[in-house]
Amino acid sequence: MSIKRIVIGTRGSQLSLVQTNIVKDLLQAELPHTTIEIITITTSGDKNLSPIPLDTIGKGWFTKEIDRQHLEGKIDLAVHSLKDLLDTLTPGLVISAIPQREDASEALVSRDNVPLNKLKKGAVIGTDSIRRRMQILRIRPDLVVKSVRGNVNKRLEKLDSGEYDGLILATAGLNRLSLQNRVAEYFGITDIIPSPGQGALAIVTKSDNKALNTVLAKLNHTPSVTAVTAERIFSSATGGGCSMPVGAYAEIKGKTITLYGMLGSEDEKHLVKDSIRGNIQESTVLAKKLADKLLKKSSLWQTKPKIIVLTRETRENEAFAKQIGTLGLQALSCPSISITKNLSLVELKKYFSDISSYDWIFFTSSNGIKFFMEGLKEVGKRKSLLKNIQLAAVGKKTAETAKKYGLSISFIPKTFTAKNLARELTNLQGKKILLPRSTIANAEIKIQIQKKGATIFDMPVYRTENPTIDITSFRALLSANQILCLTFTSPSTIEGFLKSIDKTMQQEVLSLPVISIGPVTTKAAKKHRFTMIYTAKTHTTEGMLTKLKESVL
Repeated sequence: MSIKRIVIGTRGSQLSLVQTNIVKDLLQAELPHTTIEIITITTSGDKNLSPIPLDTIGKGWFTKEIDRQHLEGKIDLAVHSLKDLLDTLTPGLVISAIPQREDASEALVSRDNVPLNKLKKGAVIGTDSIRRRMQILRIRPDLVVKSVRGNVNKRLEKLDSGEYDGLILATAGLNRLSLQNRVAEYFGITDIIPSPGQGALAIVTKSDNKALNTVLAKLNHTPSVTAVTAERIFSSATGGGCSMPVGAYAEIKGKTITLYGMLGSEDEKHLVKDSIRGNIQESTVLAKKLADKLLKKSSLWQTKPKIIVLTRETRENEAFAKQIGTLGLQALSCPSISITKNLSLVELKKYFSDISSYDWIFFTSSNGIKFFMEGLKEVGKRKSLLKNIQLAAVGKKTAETAKKYGLSISFIPKTFTAKNLARELTNLQGKKILLPRSTIANAEIKIQIQKKGATIFDMPVYRTENPTIDITSFRALLSANQILCLTFTSPSTIEGFLKSIDKTMQQEVLSLPVISIGPVTTKAAKKHRFTMIYTAKTHTTEGMLTKLKESVL
């Protein structure tokens, strides 16, 4: 099947556009008759230029807005610097190709091209990375290293204005911008071990875009794919840089791969490096072995923080992790469900054709509201059509989401469950009710409503599925006895999580404490033989945090 048009999404910086055009040219050579367009997307990392080391705020700053456009079908592919991608991608997205990698090393750009060993004592070096800072200060502890934000050109302006004496930048970016003349010194790979995947480009697409992914597979450069895969496996096995600065670089010569790794402590007082060499066919095993080796070395200075495992959909995990952070705790995101649009335009038109005929719309989740309102917009209907329909929400959080869409909620049950929503509402005899919800939602609410003489119409506006979870980090943390508890917000999060767990780990996992959002989830946890379950009294993430503080901390 021919592809007539492809839309590529990217950040708007000069470097991002250069990298995107590299991929566009490669793709155009494969599809000479296809129209390929580029659109720019502003990310959180582009908007917030506060002097915060990027290691501490997460790689998702540069990708989540682009991921959103992807999942909404506004773009067909995105081009990222591979080092900016999380070790586990947003469900529904895949790295479909990695072209030939650029130089992965780090470079010093300084005023008057002064090399590192000639810089004056107390010279100010700019970098946005704790990993770089730690390694530079091991070479020159008499320097001052400060955070610097902005694209490459903005950073060079700050250097030239005298704000910094030098900058540490990725060689690949300087090469792609033809700024080699600004380099004062290139660092050896073992002097400053780069970020995993540095110098490589990642072409990300939706996993179900088979036609495009087949074409993009032709752009893969096998040695580069093997090298960066080993680096990312190492990163994931050490915790993915969530709590410690991580560096990795794989060098391939013939059939031999050498992997260099680095871990630093959160307080930046400790740093360990090592390497491992072996047959290229064993790259995955070697990466995990090196990770184990460095984790054992770092155990002497690690405080081993306790980790709370989050199993919601990726974006919901991000919000929940911020709440966890307010308690001074760390979270590990293991998204065991993915949530996507379910209804086609034709199906949506069918549901919305007589929307004004309904007496009530029952919203049992924030996602139900989100996909319902997006569907309303997609079919070209106005929100004013809902003004004579009464709206019910399962709880305060769902009601808050409704408010964001300009909807007024008439009823919220005292106990925040779908079953109680149906039980507590009266005068439903002969009423027509619409229920926008998931494809796998519980049938109990329908039973309760029908008992009251109402007619109910199910509207499966979104699909809930269980993606495969990369449990490498979870396995390492479980082995190190660092998992404080698991959190589940629905039966589907439990099922998705357990599907990804090895049988060898199952007994240990089932003995971990569980924080459950409510009785339906608790019932499912008991069914799967979890033995230590704490149920939130208020069925929200805030209620789960309260139960966590009461029962686990």
